[in-house]
Parts: sequence; C-alpha cells; structure tokens
Amino acid sequence: MVTMSSTRRAAMSPSLRTTRLKLDAFTADDAVELHALFADPDTHTIGSGPFTAFEQTERWIANRVTAQHDHGLCWYALRCLETGLMIGNCGMLTGRTGFEEPEIGYMIHAPHRDRGYATEAAAAVLQQCQAAGLRRVWASIRPHNIASRHIVTRLGMRLGRTDNDERGELLFYVIDLHSR
Repeated sequence: MVTMSSTRRAAMSPSLRTTRLKLDAFTADDAVELHALFADPDTHTIGSGPFTAFEQTERWIANRVTAQHDHGLCWYALRCLETGLMIGNCGMLTGRTGFEEPEIGYMIHAPHRDRGYATEAAAAVLQQCQAAGLRRVWASIRPHNIASRHIVTRLGMRLGRTDNDERGELLFYVIDLHSR
C-alpha cells in the first residue's frame, strides 16, 4: 500500500507510453506547441479557451508544474509515437474536487479527434493514478459535451452528482480506483 501525507501524495510518473502515444509531463519548452492548440477555437472549447495570449499558455503550464511538485498530480503532453507531433494533453488537476480526489481532464487537437486518443491517454493516466495511490478520480463535464461523456463512461466512470456554477449545469463523473 502506498503511504501518503495529508499534503503530498505519491508522485505520478512524469512519462507514460501507450500503443500510439507518448505522454510527458509538461515543461516550459512545450509552450509554443501547446499554445497552437489552446489558441485554436475548434480545439479549446472548454474553460477559458481559446487562449488569446501566449502568456495564458505559459501560466497554464506553470500551474500544472506546481501541481505536480506540490501534490504529485501530473499533466501530460500527448505526442503521436509515429510523428512526435503534439496532438493534445491529458492529466490530473485539483479542480473542483481537490487534490485528495482530483479531476481528470483531456483535450485533443480538433484534426486528431474521433480516433480514440483521449480514451487511450485517459486510461493510461487512470492506471498511473491507481499506481500512485489515488482512491477516487472525478471528471466534471457540461451536459452538452456528449463526446467527453462517452469517453468517461468507456473508462468505467459513472455519474456521481450534478452541480451548477456561473456557466450552468455540471455533471460530475467518478471512478473508485480501488474497485477496478
């Protein structure tokens, strides 16, 4: 059993591989490639996207690096193994549920969607969460985001609760990693 303190948990690996993807923890060196995805209105359709300033992307990466350092939560750049091209991102954030039960998130560049990359990456991240000792993981999704809802249900997540924020209804999907 992995032992965890109340402020820091076992760290997630900074690098993962799947059949088609290489997942590496973000660094400042990834900002230019990532900003191309974040600035694309067809790709960055959630949260505060699309980003209009490069500094937003730099700040986003800095926040993920801090979460990795402080809580062991990792956010990965997704690269196609064949080409090395960054096609998206996936990882864990404290989000609305806190670092004890963090949220998984993912984004795939619009031209690379509908190929199973988000599901493949998220499955690898959930395995890593389980190995790092996380007990439960959440995903908050807007009801209209049908594609994302399909992804989390394929991963074994179930609707745990609903809530509202300033932008409307949120569905919270959850998975207990110790019952897998």
